[in-house]
Amino acid sequence: MTERPTANLQELLVACLRFDGAEGDQALAGRIAAAGWEQLLGHADELRLASVLITAVMRRRLAPPVPPLTLPDGRMTITRALQQRWTDHLARRAIMRQRLDEIVGALRREAIVPLALKGGRSIVTGAPDWRHLRDLDLLVAPAEAQRAQQIVLALGYRPAGEPRPRLIHHHLHELYRADMPGWIEIHRRGGPSRVEQFLPSAELLAAAMDASPGNAGAMVLPDHLHVLHGIIHHHVGHRAVKHATIELKALYEFAAAVIDMDEGGRRQLVERAARHPRLLAILELWTAAASDLLGMPVAASLHLAPDSIAWWASMCRATPDRSSPGIGPELRAATSAERMRRAAGGDSALRRFYWRLTMPLTFVKRPMLMPTRRHRPAPSP
Repeated sequence: MTERPTANLQELLVACLRFDGAEGDQALAGRIAAAGWEQLLGHADELRLASVLITAVMRRRLAPPVPPLTLPDGRMTITRALQQRWTDHLARRAIMRQRLDEIVGALRREAIVPLALKGGRSIVTGAPDWRHLRDLDLLVAPAEAQRAQQIVLALGYRPAGEPRPRLIHHHLHELYRADMPGWIEIHRRGGPSRVEQFLPSAELLAAAMDASPGNAGAMVLPDHLHVLHGIIHHHVGHRAVKHATIELKALYEFAAAVIDMDEGGRRQLVERAARHPRLLAILELWTAAASDLLGMPVAASLHLAPDSIAWWASMCRATPDRSSPGIGPELRAATSAERMRRAAGGDSALRRFYWRLTMPLTFVKRPMLMPTRRHRPAPSP
């Protein structure tokens, strides 16, 4: 029986992205050529990983040694096609930076200082430059969210379709403008209520810092909170636990960020995750996954727990025709006696009893009614 083409391309993509991959791997280069560069790049596009693939291919010298040429019929050699894709990627990021500066300037004039979340952080700091993002997420205090939305609307942005009241959603309506490659989201919380319980927006706003001294742009999170917010956003906010999956793009971004952190930053990451055993379990699952799938080195401050390795292995064995195990594996990991003892305050038997008793409730979506003003329709274009 022949293997599924998509599965082959996924395995090939992962092989390219591994952090421990050798330079000049001719066997891997031959596999890419056999599968087809266009097919591999198309698969990476679907996962929003093309820019990451290009940097990995260049770093590991996997492209064939041919000149970067555009032929008379418009076709490009693979080296030229990779160059063009990278140029287009950087141009898109540059436009997003211009749009971000315009919005942040308008907000700051009204005494609103936004915090750039997720991929927006890379636009503010400039790194990593391979980071692809579809939108800019700007977190402000809940009481300022509606006013911030009106300021962005005054810059000519418009919601797509008919605006709907959003009394409890963590961000207001997505806003678009013709010269913005993507959209803007004004957040009044860092994520849904199931994220908020682990990493409150008040903590994110309090920890916000300038990307550089004297910066007049958006604020950013310190490294450890940026990484932790990213994995909670995907794992808890996007309900990855329900489907027993980890998105490859999110896992690569996690691994790359952890590798770039210094040992002090990694210790802060572990210490903050250890405030709740479920959060610690999630961090250790992602550590096991990044180590196994992407070859991320496990630094001394990180913990490669045996149950996390087994949990990840069970996720790898999942197939589309098998039902997801649901929250069971995560609930067991979060309430393991060993992990609860390692969590902050876990030396208390009463604390461990409380965690075991309340852990199932952390999987329940709890709506949070946030203060909001009466919805006003967007101004006509």
